[in-house]
Amino acid sequence: MTGVLLKWLVLALCIGAHRLLAVPRAEEEDGSGDSASTLAFVFDVTGSMYDDLKQVIDGASRILEKTLNRRTRAIKNFVLVPFHDPEIGPVSITTDPKKFQQDLQELFVQGGGDCPEMSIGAIKKALEVSLPGSFIYVFTDARAKDYRLKRDVLQLVQLRQSQVVFVLTGDCGDRSQPGYRAYEEIAATSSGQIFHLDKQQVNEVLKWVEETVQAMKVHLLSSNHDSAQENKWEVPVDPSLREVTVSLSGPAPQIELRDPLGRHPFITEQGLKELLNIPNSARIVNLKFPRPGAWKLKVSCGGRHTLRVTGVSNLDFRAGFSSIPVSEFNLTRERPIKGLPAHVLLKCTGLKPPGQLSHMELMSGSSRSLRTIPVPVPSDLGQHGLWSLPEFRTPSQSFFIKVTGKDEEGYRFQRLSSVSYTNIVPDSPAVSMPEVVKGFYMLPAVIGCSVESDIPYKLRFTRSGITLGEEKFFQGSAMASWEIAHASAEDEGLYECIVQSSAGQGRALTQLTPPPVLKPAINVTSSVGGVAVLSCQVEGSMRHNLTWNRAGHTIWARTGRVKLLSDTSLQISGVQTQDAGEYHCVATNAHGDSSITVWLVVPEAPSVVVHPQSQVFSRGDEIRLVCSASGFPPPQHISLMIPKTSRNQDQHGVLVIRGALPEDAGDYTCLATNEAGTASQSVSLIFAVAQQVVLVSVGGDVTLECQATGIPPPLVHWFKGELEVGSAPFVVQDEHRGTLHIKGVQEVDAGQYSCMASSSAGTSAGTISLEVGAGPLFSEAPVDVTANVGENITLLCAARGFPQPMVTWRRQDGRQILTRTDSHSRTMQLESGHLLIHSVWLDDEGLYICEAKNQFGTIKTEARVGVAGLEPPLLAQGAPIITTGIGQSFSIPCMLLDGIPLPERRWSQNGKPLNGRMFLRSDGSLYIERAVPRDAGTYVCTAVNVAGSVNITVMPPEINAGPYHYIANEGVAITLSCEASGVPKPKVVWSKGRQPLPRDHSSPLSDPDGDLHIPHPTNDDAGIYICTATSPVGYASREIQLSVNTMPKIVGVSGHDNTVKMAAEVGTEVVLPCEAQGSPSPLVTWSRNGHPIPLVTAGFTVLPSGSLRITDVRLIDSKLYTCTAENPAGNVSLSYNLHIQAKPRIQPAPSLLKALIGQRVSLPCVVQGQPSPEVSWFHNGLPIGVKNTTPLRIQQVSLADQGTYQCVARNSAGQETLEIKLEILGEYLHGCEAVHNPFLVSAPAGSPRPKLRWFKNGLEIQPEQSELSVARDGALVIRTVSASHSGDFKCVATNEAGFVERKTRLKVNVPPEIQDDGQPLNRTVTLKQPLTLGCDAFGIPSPTITWTKDGHPVSSFTLNCHFQ
Repeated sequence: MTGVLLKWLVLALCIGAHRLLAVPRAEEEDGSGDSASTLAFVFDVTGSMYDDLKQVIDGASRILEKTLNRRTRAIKNFVLVPFHDPEIGPVSITTDPKKFQQDLQELFVQGGGDCPEMSIGAIKKALEVSLPGSFIYVFTDARAKDYRLKRDVLQLVQLRQSQVVFVLTGDCGDRSQPGYRAYEEIAATSSGQIFHLDKQQVNEVLKWVEETVQAMKVHLLSSNHDSAQENKWEVPVDPSLREVTVSLSGPAPQIELRDPLGRHPFITEQGLKELLNIPNSARIVNLKFPRPGAWKLKVSCGGRHTLRVTGVSNLDFRAGFSSIPVSEFNLTRERPIKGLPAHVLLKCTGLKPPGQLSHMELMSGSSRSLRTIPVPVPSDLGQHGLWSLPEFRTPSQSFFIKVTGKDEEGYRFQRLSSVSYTNIVPDSPAVSMPEVVKGFYMLPAVIGCSVESDIPYKLRFTRSGITLGEEKFFQGSAMASWEIAHASAEDEGLYECIVQSSAGQGRALTQLTPPPVLKPAINVTSSVGGVAVLSCQVEGSMRHNLTWNRAGHTIWARTGRVKLLSDTSLQISGVQTQDAGEYHCVATNAHGDSSITVWLVVPEAPSVVVHPQSQVFSRGDEIRLVCSASGFPPPQHISLMIPKTSRNQDQHGVLVIRGALPEDAGDYTCLATNEAGTASQSVSLIFAVAQQVVLVSVGGDVTLECQATGIPPPLVHWFKGELEVGSAPFVVQDEHRGTLHIKGVQEVDAGQYSCMASSSAGTSAGTISLEVGAGPLFSEAPVDVTANVGENITLLCAARGFPQPMVTWRRQDGRQILTRTDSHSRTMQLESGHLLIHSVWLDDEGLYICEAKNQFGTIKTEARVGVAGLEPPLLAQGAPIITTGIGQSFSIPCMLLDGIPLPERRWSQNGKPLNGRMFLRSDGSLYIERAVPRDAGTYVCTAVNVAGSVNITVMPPEINAGPYHYIANEGVAITLSCEASGVPKPKVVWSKGRQPLPRDHSSPLSDPDGDLHIPHPTNDDAGIYICTATSPVGYASREIQLSVNTMPKIVGVSGHDNTVKMAAEVGTEVVLPCEAQGSPSPLVTWSRNGHPIPLVTAGFTVLPSGSLRITDVRLIDSKLYTCTAENPAGNVSLSYNLHIQAKPRIQPAPSLLKALIGQRVSLPCVVQGQPSPEVSWFHNGLPIGVKNTTPLRIQQVSLADQGTYQCVARNSAGQETLEIKLEILGEYLHGCEAVHNPFLVSAPAGSPRPKLRWFKNGLEIQPEQSELSVARDGALVIRTVSASHSGDFKCVATNEAGFVERKTRLKVNVPPEIQDDGQPLNRTVTLKQPLTLGCDAFGIPSPTITWTKDGHPVSSFTLNCHFQ
């Protein structure tokens, strides 16, 4: 780029102080007004959600009613996002609550319940279309399949500051999966919660939603825990809190609240209200108008749980992050940037001095404090609600922001951010450049590079791998550019912008492609028959195509009278007059075009006309000879060659002779000259002696007298020509007095009359001319005329009458009109009476009155002169920068392209008049002789005329932006717009393709504004229309496509509405044809029983032809299907009455049934089929019962009813059989008894054989006990009986028919045995002292003890003894 000045140009497009790192956020509504948020329902429409949907539809009406009745409305619009794997939508957005309810009611569940589902994408869609601070509720019974979208959703949550609540009636059974964990993370980040419910409990949650959807919702506490635990918090409640809600989600939730006085709210006047209580899932309580102060909160759960404490208050805050201190909240971003210091700006609402913030805490998801930062008091004491914190490092984990302080009454308050924050991981710089940069020859070209980056970076421009200039450093998003001072073909090519930051590299490419620039046009003058060469040259050496055109037609010829030369010039040989005019040269390449207009001027030799051609005069007459000439250029020299030099002519070729003499007779010649030649014409003036003339008006009487004397007195006779006139009836002549009296004179009576006086002495004659006068009549009357400034106009006004009327002109406004030569006047009356206005000007506009007058009358007529054609100045655009050296002389061009009248050009330097070394040349350019340093500056060339003024600029025709494609309905009028602007105003011409538009009444019509009207469009009118705007400084054109819509038609269908009957088998595939034609191609939609079928519905597919394919048809598909083909021109429909036939199907039933004798038995046989099948029963192959009896009931079964039963279902589509085996059970049990010492016998019987179990004293006897065993026949064997085996024995027999038990008591007898008590057998006692003899005996049954003494029984009554 030798000789080309290259320099850096950095455009300051970074935004305020936030230019360094932050992208300014759009300031959202603060939510203080009505209708600030969105209520969004994200709903899973799989078949398993039917019960949920019904409850949501019922609950929505209550939510809407309560929300709309609040004084402050929290909801502005409503969003419904249904999803069903793999589709999401269609999304419904409305501000009409009734429409929202209708959209809910039109949802229908479909298909099986896939698990997992595409739920995260649906949440993402809801966040994208919702307003900030919205309420989003997700209803599903499955975890997420598309959990990889979690990151996008979390970013949207932080951006929108919205809450997401999950109402789950299922989770696919595994809460450790990523699809469920994504729900937890979204709920935790958005301060939402997850509620696990049974399907019947959805309605309970909706009642809670009624209470919570309201404006001015603030967050006080948020905590998430992975295990069962009990936690206690102190929550400061300030007076602005109108209510507080505590929401606990988890198993076995328990909530306990204590007011500042230590009392439980239930026993105060401010009682709690329980909004939700699901024992193993969630509990939510609400407290209205709580007492200000420190409240104690204790909660506990039996497992993983979440706690949210919210309130309703106008005191809240929002946090914004930046990398440098900022003073405006809209210069912050929603999240901090990883690795960069963070500054936080807190925007508080509802807090007025002396209230203030004291601390900001960063809190974890489990409500653990990560960091505490004091909040400095701002200089305005928080009057404007902005509190700035010093720089700090944000934690790597997600965090909430909690602010604490005191309100204006001194009460302590606490608020928590509505969402948690995470650090933004910066991406590589995003670099963009335009695909093409247009440059103009020797003009500056700027190559721009736009960079978006959150972190600092370095930037450089390269071309062909070579770095241009120096590498530059930027702190954040900006736009840089590389400037080429004087672009040329050498600079054409690829340029690359390379940006490097610590996060990566970004690149972008652009192509510098200068369009061609034409040299200024040079007009050409050629005489008729000559050769004219019109030049058109491109500046520089860039590639281009060059074409010439005239009057919209391109000149391609290389031979002939008009041809293109090898140097792109246009040669015209044998120039003719009609060749004169404007020629357009257009240079075009792939990057643009440029055009100039060259004028060909063909001079025309003058022609001369002199009026009158000949004239007879008498002495003293005034004679006027007028010489007019035409030609191109207009003749500049008009002169009269006159015999006597004493006569004068004016510069306009008018000769006036006053007081004519006989010697003025002779030949007069007029000459006119221009550069094309000279022309002349001669006239003659003839002198005649005056005779007696008698003038009379038409209809009047006249007496001609002929005084004759003589002796004897002569008699006088009158003749007109050779005829004597005395014999006419209206003529009376007096021969003696010599008079001729003519009554009622007419114009035919005019002429020469001779009187002949005769007597015997001789004869004498005399002549009298009788002229019959007539009042003036206009033979040529003026008409209203409008002329362009500078043109010559002539107002005609000629009158006839006798004598010749005198014609005079005057203006209605009283301004003088000259009738004689005056070099200072442009307006004069010609000899002919016409009024000539040279070089018409604005002050010539007005009403002109022409008056014709003679002695017989006066007449008047008038005409209005309008002045048009004013054109403001138009200057050719030149180079904006001119460089010269000291001491050198140079010119600054100022080429005038247009202007009527001719504009005056003025120059100024830096807004001041020019000095003495500068002067204006005739071509308008400014010449500066020997430049000095003080000559540097800005020069402005201003062209001024009465129509306006302009600086150096040019406005070629331009067609204003408008539609490129119009669509009309057949027969409905349409207008194609082509509004063009430019100076001078361009003319707009329309064509269709390459053919001009026909001019018949049914064809399109264009109006002066450039619009094209098509009154009755048909399919033939469709196509490409081209409007071309042309003016002397260039042209512009644009293609506009017109499409004509035609009414849709369904192939094979006549008429508008049709219904076709169709039948199909269950499980087969059915195609309902609907091939539609029309323009544009009609949109085919299907409905079922009047309800639209969504585009994506399981089992239903709309084929490309428009037909509906139903796979695996089912009985419920027997409905009326309607195909509607619609385009803007109308619609047509076709209905199918589809009837599905199904072979009989018997629901599976147990193949074996067992029943007790005498029991009532029902044999099931649930049959489905279409048409309804006929049901028959068979027992062991023999028909039984009545047909179509299901189920088959046997009131009291017996062994005879045992066997195989068959249920046979038949219809026209086929049959199916179900076999059931019935087994009859009997049950009885013989008694249990001890047969002999070692056995307890039980004789069980039953069908099938029962199982026996033995119990002793209520405890089951285990067979493995060594002394007890059960024999094969069920007997309980006691091998060695002892006293310990005594007790209550129970035998239980069990089979499929039931159970029975028998009880018996076993008593084991033991012989008496006297045990040794350790006392001596022989005793010695003292007289009179007590004696005790022991006898400890044991036995079963208890033995009877008797005492003997010396063989005789002892009685206690006879002996004073003690026994034991």
